[in-house]
Amino acid sequence: MYETVNYRVENRIATIQICVPQKMNALNLAVHRDLYAAFSAANEDADVRCIVLTGEGRAFSAGADLSEFDGTIEKPDYASYLKDTYNNLLRLMMQIKKPILAAVNGAAAGAGLSLALACDFRVASQDAKLSLAFIKIGLIPDAGACFFMPRLVGLGKAMELAALGSAITAEEAEKIGLVNKVLPAGRFAEGVAEFAGQLADLPTLAFGKMKEIMYKSMENDLDTVLRWEEEGQNFAGATLDHREGVMAFLEKRKPTFKGV
Repeated sequence: MYETVNYRVENRIATIQICVPQKMNALNLAVHRDLYAAFSAANEDADVRCIVLTGEGRAFSAGADLSEFDGTIEKPDYASYLKDTYNNLLRLMMQIKKPILAAVNGAAAGAGLSLALACDFRVASQDAKLSLAFIKIGLIPDAGACFFMPRLVGLGKAMELAALGSAITAEEAEKIGLVNKVLPAGRFAEGVAEFAGQLADLPTLAFGKMKEIMYKSMENDLDTVLRWEEEGQNFAGATLDHREGVMAFLEKRKPTFKGV
């Protein structure tokens, strides 16, 4: 079904693995096509409660496959390419109400890092390196990096990372809030499974509403966000998961949420 992506669903978790290890999982048209299809499948599958994006081999993704532009390097139409590939995928990822976890197994550079930024959470292997390398080929950060990076690490740090294009370690990325957690390389898969399992256990409808409001909140004033919270709380309060959460609290047990 997929040419460049390994897609599997297990324990309510859909794992989307970019599988072009000979090119460090560089992103070309085939990868974009498969990523969009895989995210769509995970979004539409009612049994999926969490989505994990990762890479095969020693890289998460080295970014755009520049060999696709060999014949147009003198006057490339990057705008059209972005509209047809990254931007469609990013909009889909933002519309998905299920938690999306980037499992950064190795190098994440350029647009590869941009894709990780577009996920709701990021965990990184201890030996991973992350960089916004666009400036090194005379380009600006794209694939949503100019939107997500300042929101995650602040404007000053985002400008530094984008302007210098230097790679940072997973530990430094955690310190500045770029990744949520660093995992030992020797037990990366286990750590990812544990984190994803926690996300899959969440009340999915409440999470989706929270995600929607938080992303929109930075573009709006307090009164608007307060109104969204009122409406969102009514929405969440009408779910069976809310009822289960209250009953579990009163009965002093762990709730079992079903995403309904």
